[in-house]
Amino acid sequence: MIKRFWQWLVRLLQPILPPFLKPKRHRRLQKRLSDAEYQQLFRQLLTGVNQGWNREQILQHLGYHSSDRYFKVWLYEYGQQLRQLPEADHQFAWQLLQMSGVGCGELGEIAAEIGQDLLAKPSGKGEEEKEDKGDEDKWENAEGDAAAALLNQGKQQLTAQDFLGAIASFEKAIQLQPDYPEAWNNRGLALGNLGDYESAIASFEKAIQIKPDYQLAWYNWGVALDKLGEKETFTLS
Repeated sequence: MIKRFWQWLVRLLQPILPPFLKPKRHRRLQKRLSDAEYQQLFRQLLTGVNQGWNREQILQHLGYHSSDRYFKVWLYEYGQQLRQLPEADHQFAWQLLQMSGVGCGELGEIAAEIGQDLLAKPSGKGEEEKEDKGDEDKWENAEGDAAAALLNQGKQQLTAQDFLGAIASFEKAIQLQPDYPEAWNNRGLALGNLGDYESAIASFEKAIQIKPDYQLAWYNWGVALDKLGEKETFTLS
């Protein structure tokens, strides 16, 4: 009884108490993870963002790491390492840029800065960009250079959420190089962002038809199929 009365009295008087008499609140100490653990946490976050996670899902995944200063320091240092490489994976850079607009806070801002810097570097040949010798010869001409420029322009428009402009850029690239799998894949991404999942699926399938081992296009195709199923279920209900 006395204890409850004392607690009530403290709450009542707390606003007017001098600072040295106010009860201290204990901060939860943040545990610093290893670099490998931060990298795994970040990769999972990046995958979730590209699957369409909302702010609530992002915060649920990060937990207290959403305000973890060590995580931010790790991401900054990771970005410095990527900037020092002679080439960059532009697809990965675009994924980093996506994080700035989906509720990732300061982590998203740091990731977006890294992505912008990586897009300014020459494109490296990741798994999805490797071509055989005959294909390499084909890209080394004026039309190939123009198509690549349109592809990069479209990616920048995607980042700015100008989806119609991005589609127009990708389609111009496809007109120049009809068997350009990355242009078809990114066209599908833009269409998916507009909610046109059927057209997006057809675009991903075209990319896969051109390049059957295009793992990123296979992944995007599966995500679009799931989204289409959700949309049809919602419409029917």
